Amino acid sequence: MDAISELLSGAPLLSLFLVLALGTALGAVRVAGVSIGPGGALFAGLALSALLPELAGTVPDLLGTLGLTLFAYAIGLAGGPSFFSGLRRNARAILASVVVLAVIAALAAVLGPLLGLSTADVAGVYAGALTNTPGLAAAVDATGSTEPVVGYSISYPFGIVGVLLAIVLGQAWNRRSPTREDREPPQPADYRTVRVTTDGLPALDELRHFEGAELVFSRLARAGSQWTPQPDERPRAGDLLTVIGPAPALEVFVERVGEVAEDDLPLDRHEVDFQRIVLSNNRYAGVTVAELDLDRFDAIAGFVRRGDVDLVARPDLVVELGDRIRVVAPRDRLPEVATELGNSERAAVVADPIGFSLGLAVGLAVGVIPIALPGMTLTLGTAAAPLLVGLVLGRIGHTGPLSWQLPYATNQALRQLGILVFLATVGLNAGPDLTAALASGRGPALVTLGVAVTSTMAVAILVLSRSLQYGSPRVAGTLAGVQNQPAILAFAIERTDGDDRVNLAYALLFPPTFVVKILATQVLASL
Repeated sequence: MDAISELLSGAPLLSLFLVLALGTALGAVRVAGVSIGPGGALFAGLALSALLPELAGTVPDLLGTLGLTLFAYAIGLAGGPSFFSGLRRNARAILASVVVLAVIAALAAVLGPLLGLSTADVAGVYAGALTNTPGLAAAVDATGSTEPVVGYSISYPFGIVGVLLAIVLGQAWNRRSPTREDREPPQPADYRTVRVTTDGLPALDELRHFEGAELVFSRLARAGSQWTPQPDERPRAGDLLTVIGPAPALEVFVERVGEVAEDDLPLDRHEVDFQRIVLSNNRYAGVTVAELDLDRFDAIAGFVRRGDVDLVARPDLVVELGDRIRVVAPRDRLPEVATELGNSERAAVVADPIGFSLGLAVGLAVGVIPIALPGMTLTLGTAAAPLLVGLVLGRIGHTGPLSWQLPYATNQALRQLGILVFLATVGLNAGPDLTAALASGRGPALVTLGVAVTSTMAVAILVLSRSLQYGSPRVAGTLAGVQNQPAILAFAIERTDGDDRVNLAYALLFPPTFVVKILATQVLASL
């Protein structure tokens, strides 16, 4: 054992990557369909440094700070477009979630001293019970010690399990008393080729908004010719029209305008063809489908594939670098579209190094600006500030030739690596503190406060979601978003069969609650 300790103490990078390997394996273990994900790196680091106390302090804190900054900035860039587009429509939910977190912080500040806990303990428990890793970093910075890690580590497991139970409870509640969202769930996208039999139809741009759904018209055939239709074109009796949209809306559309055609236009690729084109041109980072201006090529976007999901290419859908866009166009014009959008697999995973570095530098600079509050001075720090700057730059997308956005795959990789490095570093430096805390008998008090914080948050969000008439998918996504927890998001997606409303609620609530929890933890640690 002494030889292993000496080896790892003298090679901090070896210790770090050993913890990353062990933590990733631990995080992938599923119990009842649930895993702790990146949290495995924290527990692996704690276990190793508790077993070998000589490892504490050997891995530089700066390495963990770098990981946290990368994670927060990447989250901001990815969430910027959806956050700002949904801000006005969901202002009540955002404001209510922020108020809930502030009230819970006040509750923790009162209960902590009654349980005999220090301010560092209270701040750590608040961060762990709400699974906010950057909040832990803020508490460590504010106290100048690793003491908050103990409360974080003890309260973190129930921070996951408690919210998973809340999701199950919320689904049971909605089954007994379904909301309108539960009764009318969104349908997956499909397409039909329609033979038009109705005269006097309005232009396609007017037909696009149909039965509360958004339709896309990708092909029009008339008198033996086929082309991609323009928004101002009016379909005539005898035309063949390919329509993309939710299946129920398509059925009603077919009844209104004609009948299902025997000919399937997408199978006829002689005049009009389709191709999945990779968006890799930095100029289009963060723009909408409409702003791609595919009309100039007589082309139309039908679907956008992001990761493993196909999205209907609505005009207001914001595209990301690395998206694969299914473009329908005249055969001889598809190469022009591919050249304009980039269509480079390599470029789709390579970030603009100047834009990335400059954006991150701005975020870190904002993080050191002092914020004066009564009796204390706070800073946004190395997590909240990069997140906020990332949100803004992610929404902007690009400035001239400079791209702020990251390709989808690159963003995912940086996000995962960043959080793993941070948690592994924290765990490696805090094992001895955890051992001492458990030996001193503080454990039950820390557990009690952690359960109280998590349970209060979960109940409050369930009641809030119900008052807003959210269906089961949005309830699950709201809980995952307020808790800022990818493992809970994965569970919510599984429980709702991949309903996209889970992701939308998560993306909307993650940024504001993420920042509020960091600030609240700083306040708790500074009391």
